[in-house]
Amino acid sequence: MSEHPNLAAALSAFQAEMPVVPKGKTAKVPTKSGGSYSYTYAGLADVTEAAMPLLASHGLSFSCLPRMGERGFELVGRLLHTSGESVEGALPISGNTPQEMGSSLTYMRRYLLGCITGLVTDDDDDGALASRPQRKTAASKAAASETGELASVAQVGKLNALLREAGHTTDADRYAWLSAGCRREITSSKQLTKAEASRAIDALGREATSRAVEPSASEADLLDTEGDDA
Repeated sequence: MSEHPNLAAALSAFQAEMPVVPKGKTAKVPTKSGGSYSYTYAGLADVTEAAMPLLASHGLSFSCLPRMGERGFELVGRLLHTSGESVEGALPISGNTPQEMGSSLTYMRRYLLGCITGLVTDDDDDGALASRPQRKTAASKAAASETGELASVAQVGKLNALLREAGHTTDADRYAWLSAGCRREITSSKQLTKAEASRAIDALGREATSRAVEPSASEADLLDTEGDDA
C-alpha cells in the first residue's frame, strides 16, 4: 500500500529512485538511395519492466487507450495514483496499414510513459535526449548526412507551415508526429533529409486535401435532409 497521500508525492518518490533504461536495441532503416542508417533505442518491454514495479510500489499505475481526437486517432497515456488523482497526455497515431499503426502505438506508448513519469533512456554512446540535446542533434545530423542531403530551407519552411495548419502547434506535438513518421527521434525539422521532408510534406498535403473536401456540419445536415426528402 502506498504511503504517499497524493500523486505529486508518489511521483516525486518514484523519480528519486527512477532507473535509467539502457538503449539495448538497434534499428536499421533502409533509404530510397539504397543506403541505410541505424539508431539505438530502449524497447517498450525493457522500459515497462524497469518502470512498472517501481511505479506500483509507490501506488502509481500507467495505462494507454486510443481515441478519436480533433485531428484523427491519438493515444492517451494516463498516470494514476491510489488516491484517485491522475494526469494524462496524448500523442497522434500515424500509419496507413495495421503494421504501421501497431508500430506507431508501440512507439507512442513508450514515448508517453517517458514524458509523463520523467523516465529516460541512455547508453554508452549518447545521453538522454532531454539532458544532452546538442550531442543528440549532432548525431542525428551525421546520420542524415550519410544517407542523403538534409532538407532545404524551403522544405523546412513549408513543412512547418503545413504542420501548424494541421493543428500541430507545439514543438512536442510536431516532433512526435515527425518521429513517428521517420521511425527515429526528431527534435528539429532541420534534422530531416530531403526525402523524409518530401514524404512528410506529401502526407500533410493529403491530410489538408481530405479536410478541404469534407462537408461542414451545416452542409452535412443539409445533405441528410435532402436525402430524407428523396
